[in-house]
Amino acid sequence: MNCRLCCREAEENGFCQLHSKAYKNVLEKFRVWEAASNVIWSQYLVEIQKNSLTGVWAKEVAKYLIEEENQK
Repeated sequence: MNCRLCCREAEENGFCQLHSKAYKNVLEKFRVWEAASNVIWSQYLVEIQKNSLTGVWAKEVAKYLIEEENQK
């Protein structure tokens, strides 16, 4: 099975090793942002996409999660 975001082999959570690590980091950092600024999940995802310090893998994960939320 391929990663939800690229053509690499999926490992954990349907993501390849690189996107899986980024996904875990996005989740972990949300707890920090939430405690510091009371930001909600959807706002957080938008903000990390705009942040120039956010890595490419994390931005791809954030974009995917936003699109997934919008499909519900």
